[in-house]
Amino acid sequence: MKSLLIKTLLIILSLFTSINSIIMAKDYKKISVVIVGHGAPANDFPKLKEYFMLDGKHTPEAEEIEEELRNWPRNQNNDPYWAGFLRVIEKLKKENKRFYSIYYAFNEMCAPTIIQALEKAYQDKPDLIIVTSIMFTPGGGHSEKDIPASIEMFVEEHPEAKIIYAWPYDESSIANFIHSHLMKFVN
Repeated sequence: MKSLLIKTLLIILSLFTSINSIIMAKDYKKISVVIVGHGAPANDFPKLKEYFMLDGKHTPEAEEIEEELRNWPRNQNNDPYWAGFLRVIEKLKKENKRFYSIYYAFNEMCAPTIIQALEKAYQDKPDLIIVTSIMFTPGGGHSEKDIPASIEMFVEEHPEAKIIYAWPYDESSIANFIHSHLMKFVN
């Protein structure tokens, strides 16, 4: 798991390297980044069964439980996904030499939401906000629909905001990443 998180970080860094050349051409000086993870439920959330029974129903009760779950205290023991994702974000921040700020968000079950993270990035008054997902492969509803919809809702409230959604990932880059990772186990 640890080496997979490091590999994820390297792919994100390589994505930023290719984006940097595009961005430099446009001469953006102050760039904020939002990296979106999937999100997972905390295993000690007392209303988990109710959450899954009401998920997608859009009732006041469902929204209340969703909000409670999103804001449930997280740690390594009750949400290993959350902890692993934050370790990747911290490594990225440590390695960062180009971006003004780096924020994280989750599609579901964890806070902050994409819109909340975009609000934080926007408060930095950047010239540009880049949003990307750690979900690499095409075909997923979150990366193809949910993240763009959140960005669109944010831009409706902040039409002056310049946002690039840096997705999808190049499939050859994904294949090379997987191949490189596999080769560590055969050499």
